[in-house]
Amino acid sequence: MLLHKHSVYSIRRESDDQLYQCHRTITDSIKRFVNHIMLNAFKIIDNLGELTFDDVTGMTTRKLGFFGNKWPVCGCFNARNGLEIVINEMESWNALSALKDWMFHVNFMGLRRKNCVEIYMYQVLWSVPTPAYPEPQVTVSVHFYIATSHIYPSHFPVDVSYVFEGHQFTHTLNMIFRPKWLYDILDMKTMMFKTFNF
Repeated sequence: MLLHKHSVYSIRRESDDQLYQCHRTITDSIKRFVNHIMLNAFKIIDNLGELTFDDVTGMTTRKLGFFGNKWPVCGCFNARNGLEIVINEMESWNALSALKDWMFHVNFMGLRRKNCVEIYMYQVLWSVPTPAYPEPQVTVSVHFYIATSHIYPSHFPVDVSYVFEGHQFTHTLNMIFRPKWLYDILDMKTMMFKTFNF
């Protein structure tokens, strides 16, 4: 197609300059494609944490994220051990001094399959119970999405991302968690709750 002056896809005859620009555009798109693949490969390599094998459970794990929790790899991941590791990650958040009074609860929400990828979804409810309100009036939700791939080798890490309720920004485990994110949502919902008359 690039060797001919005109293509079945073009409506009018192209000059030599336009043909060169078409070729340059294809070259640029190939360069962009290769760069995209390289960035994804570097992202995977960057996420490859320390690989360990547990003889008792027969599970292979990798240390991922800021807190260094051991996450099951793609070949060993299932809904049950996913729930356990999300709880472990939340306990790491809860160990921070700013969240010592907070409590959380983790629910498995479901599994979505898309081509060769399985996405496990979990919801974490955070709250601050007090003596005046042991059953909190306001909670904060964090949604975890853990993707495993059947294309990658079984020792590859799972792809973990999470989103706070009311936000669209997707966080990854490599980002430093800020307790302020939970406080901002809690404060906003508390202000809204006070405006309601029951």
